[in-house]
Amino acid sequence: MARLNHYMAFMKVAVNDVEDGRIAGAVYSRRLKEPIRFRDAADMLLQIERLLDQQDFPRAFQKKRSFVKSTKKDKGNTFGKKDEEDDEGYMDEETVEQAEGEVSTFVMNVITRQNTSWQGYLDWLDGSPKIAYNSVLELLSLITRKLQG
Repeated sequence: MARLNHYMAFMKVAVNDVEDGRIAGAVYSRRLKEPIRFRDAADMLLQIERLLDQQDFPRAFQKKRSFVKSTKKDKGNTFGKKDEEDDEGYMDEETVEQAEGEVSTFVMNVITRQNTSWQGYLDWLDGSPKIAYNSVLELLSLITRKLQG
């Protein structure tokens, strides 16, 4: 498989449970070796952010700073970074296509990461038009409104 590009980088989110405003489920993508299981929206967002950082795609426009120095030269890349010769172990297109949540399923595409946030598109796979979002907060609001309404 070729290097990651925005056509392959989408993530399919299968929501299996919504209780008291909390969502739980799994994220599927060809850029993952196995689904990311999450127990709430914050858990999902943190795990996806880690994936984006580890794969450096899309590249963050700001450098993250920390008061703690990292002693590791190579951050253990548990998600893996796709390149032209390393396709083994990643989800295939059929697995991602067949993933479906018990409550809802949507496709999330993070196109850029500017101003320490995400920008991209959200598709509810119900025939409605794709919705653009300009921040993680806006993304959360769109997800919450759809699943509670």
